[in-house]
Amino acid sequence: MSSFPRKFFTKDGQVFTIDIGRIEELDEVIEFLRINFFSTSPNCYLVSDWNGTSDSDRMSDYLSSCLRHPVSLTVRDSAGRLVAVRLNELEAPEDVHLDSLTSQTKRRLITALLTDLEAGINLFTTFNTDKVLSLAMMAVDKNYCKLGLATTLVGLSLELGKANGAGAVKVCAVSQYAAKVAAKHGLETLRTIDYATYEFEGGKPLAHFDALLAEHPVAAFLACRLT
Repeated sequence: MSSFPRKFFTKDGQVFTIDIGRIEELDEVIEFLRINFFSTSPNCYLVSDWNGTSDSDRMSDYLSSCLRHPVSLTVRDSAGRLVAVRLNELEAPEDVHLDSLTSQTKRRLITALLTDLEAGINLFTTFNTDKVLSLAMMAVDKNYCKLGLATTLVGLSLELGKANGAGAVKVCAVSQYAAKVAAKHGLETLRTIDYATYEFEGGKPLAHFDALLAEHPVAAFLACRLT
């Protein structure tokens, strides 16, 4: 694949720079996600904030793991401002990724949901690979939506995954938008979970979130072979 950084041109003449995400951008990426991911995606119903010291440490540890390998991407405008991020991970069969996010009840809820999405599905066996690209988090500044950035970033992520030895790709899509973008690139839905009926610790904690259910009724697990 061609090298980075590279330019992304829009029909209205805007020019953006897409580059590999780097660990030195961690603090900026965290702040960007606070504004453009956790406040807008279904995660905002599951995790209200990450402002506590322990929460910030956990989020920093998790996101830094996405930036340690050259499979995540950032997008900046002509002034150098961060306008989009596509965070990814390379997973091996022995890796465990979600334990660091479990503390309070809402953290346990989202961890349980993501774990249940993948339960019993072994992509390493299914696709006969020892490395899987996980599409972890994507956020685009609302001022730059509908320019094709999200679709472009997923496509480039698949290229990076293949270049780094991944034989398959997966995503736990907690929003319909994330699932739609992944499906455009050939990922197939292997499991869905209805938010309204999802049971956790003896109850159905998401059943009363009418706004969530209206826009994002299900979480979905999608995957496919990287060829």
